[in-house]
Amino acid sequence: MAQIKSAGTVVVELSLPELELVRRALKLVDDFGAGDDWEPARELLADLSEVRG
Repeated sequence: MAQIKSAGTVVVELSLPELELVRRALKLVDDFGAGDDWEPARELLADLSEVRG
């Protein structure tokens, strides 16, 4: 697993099916993820929801 050394902006190219998989995985964090991950997952999901696809 990758270690995050610092926060910043990362640009990642995804196909639409890959983007949908990421969205679905983030939604699972609420059910199965650690409590500390809930808010960051919601924020990232909100950011990804702005991407229309």
